[in-house]
Amino acid sequence: MLARRIENAQAEQIDRTPITSRQGVPALRIAGGRALFLGPRSSFSAAIGVGLDGMVSLADLDRIEDLLGQGGGAVRIELNPFCEPSLSGKLGARGYRVERFLQVWYRPPTPVPPPVPGVEVRPVRPGEERRWAELFFLAYLGRPASSELELSGGLGIVRTQGNTCFLALQNGEPRGVGVVSVTDGVALLSADGVVPLYRGKGLQLALIHARMAWAAEHGADVVTASTEPATASQRSYEKAGFRCAYPKLVMVRPPFSSY
Repeated sequence: MLARRIENAQAEQIDRTPITSRQGVPALRIAGGRALFLGPRSSFSAAIGVGLDGMVSLADLDRIEDLLGQGGGAVRIELNPFCEPSLSGKLGARGYRVERFLQVWYRPPTPVPPPVPGVEVRPVRPGEERRWAELFFLAYLGRPASSELELSGGLGIVRTQGNTCFLALQNGEPRGVGVVSVTDGVALLSADGVVPLYRGKGLQLALIHARMAWAAEHGADVVTASTEPATASQRSYEKAGFRCAYPKLVMVRPPFSSY
């Protein structure tokens, strides 16, 4: 099943990332998916793909909540159309609500679209890891990082085994970032980011095309990415020939202190 392959690729990329706040806590594998704790109260902790390979019992949900809710944070479980049907009802009964929607995109890596004129895209070179992390933070937060702690997330991504991180440059200056990794033939594109001042100039599309070419060279048979609906990122992926494989819901149980 395509969904199982894609969800596994997403979980694997996160699972490999060396995040200090994770404190060495391993992933919990349940019913074809993984629950990934990335630190107390981290908004990136989530269960991905659970329910794709069998029923998620109430005891399983207890284990997921015990893991992800450490430190009193919210619990997030991603729900897709191919999860076993009873899971949504169980989440509703436990007070989960929809936090946001995602769309999962896919296409074969070939034929590779041509490079976008005026944009150079290439993998990071030795010694550019910090520059990549700085651009990643600036693209997502709209301001420069002010501490090593704020840079730690981007540095973790660029140092993750299996990740290939790309820079998009105009006139020789880095303006955008992106990541690609391959798991069992699925090339996952993630961490797309363009510095706000340079958005709307084709940089994300150039990053997509370059990573597709990389995926083709490395033997992937599927390229995938996720976006929120009706965004510039969605339009970039559609322009690159991607189709929607399926939607996802991010279901969240708020911290008990917020009730």
